[in-house]
Amino acid sequence: MSNPKFIVAIAGNIGAGKSTLTHYLAEKWHFDIVPEPESKNPFLKNFYAEPKKWAFHSQMFFLTERARLQRTAEKNSQYLLLDRTIYEDAEVFARILLSGKEYRVYKETYNLMLEMLTPPNFIVYLRASVNTLMQRINARGRKYEKDIKKSYIKKLNIEYERWISEFSIAPVICIDTDKYELFSLFKDMDKVREEIENFFWYGRKKSKRI
Repeated sequence: MSNPKFIVAIAGNIGAGKSTLTHYLAEKWHFDIVPEPESKNPFLKNFYAEPKKWAFHSQMFFLTERARLQRTAEKNSQYLLLDRTIYEDAEVFARILLSGKEYRVYKETYNLMLEMLTPPNFIVYLRASVNTLMQRINARGRKYEKDIKKSYIKKLNIEYERWISEFSIAPVICIDTDKYELFSLFKDMDKVREEIENFFWYGRKKSKRI
């Protein structure tokens, strides 16, 4: 019989600070990371150049690769941190990027993937305003992100708020990241970590906003 897994997922829009927080928590908690497969996506640059043409290819890659990475990690580690979730892929990005026919095919694959994966024990949702997200995206200077439109980030933010308000698979703690400095995201990292740990120990049965 395999050991039970303990999985914490870090969720949030592009530029919210997911990877920053994930790596910090992994170091403090000695968890293994299931990374964001963004850099491996062979369709991503094409998608940003021609979204309608390449959205399905890009989203299917993210879906299958994220599931593969988590499945592999679950076989080799008991304690995991997810840098973004498969739920966001399906319920936020694919939902707004794919056509009706594409999304129906995508959802069939997504539902199969869900049966293979262990749900997280809880999710840390990083909330940020559109202006903050755009500043962070521009500051990190990824070439393929240079043409991301503010309207796209705004649309994603709206979908993220809808998704997180309806999410019921695991408890959620929401953290407003606007109050953290641009060039040193989560300057008060220990405080953020303590809030997350308190949520787990004392309030994980219901969502909490800080």
